[in-house]
Amino acid sequence: MTQQSSPNWHGSDRRSHADIIEELLEPNGAKIVDVGCGTGKITRLLTEMGAVVTGIDPGERQLERARAAKSVGNETFIEGVAENLPFNDQSVDTVLYFNSFHHIPKNDLAAAIKEAHRVLRTGGKLYFAEPVADGPQFEMSRLINDETEIRAFAYEVIKTVPEVGFKAVTEITYVTENRHESFESFRTNSTSINPVRDAIFERHDQEIRERFERFSRKANGQYIFDLPIRGNLFERL
Repeated sequence: MTQQSSPNWHGSDRRSHADIIEELLEPNGAKIVDVGCGTGKITRLLTEMGAVVTGIDPGERQLERARAAKSVGNETFIEGVAENLPFNDQSVDTVLYFNSFHHIPKNDLAAAIKEAHRVLRTGGKLYFAEPVADGPQFEMSRLINDETEIRAFAYEVIKTVPEVGFKAVTEITYVTENRHESFESFRTNSTSINPVRDAIFERHDQEIRERFERFSRKANGQYIFDLPIRGNLFERL
């Protein structure tokens, strides 16, 4: 595996997801599956770059928001899970996970990788962009959902990808930004990912608001949180 930067995010370059996608994934004309697409931000970005994209998510609230957003092309959104992708064998150019792999149940992570191998053509790309359990975004939200353990576990599973028919291409670490218009928009996004969080916000409203203010920086009327990302790219053999 080519190591382009330190696995420690401190000192990592500031990059946008769009920069990384253009550099590593060559999306123009590719058939791409965005697994755990959420509200469809990355799905729409890939579509704008010329890809034919299907966003898949198991969450009803997330899919409602994805479908309600203005379409930028021929992107589609369907309900589904990573371990049972609705595509034929070797019919996809790229499978990617943006901030979603660690949300898959632990017992299904290995199956999700095997399923990606099934649907990818030979030479196809499997890409993971996973948040590092550190930094302002993580510290702000850990009261809602402390993902330290599950992110570490997911990374250990990612490191096993070459064992099931892939070649490791590169690992990079970069810092991007999460932006929120307000605390209310952050809460809406967080609870749409997992409705169970509604009760957490009710119980800890004041403390979460304080963390939201403390760990953010403000610019152009938005609340900005630095988010370190580890990217891992593999090629199907």
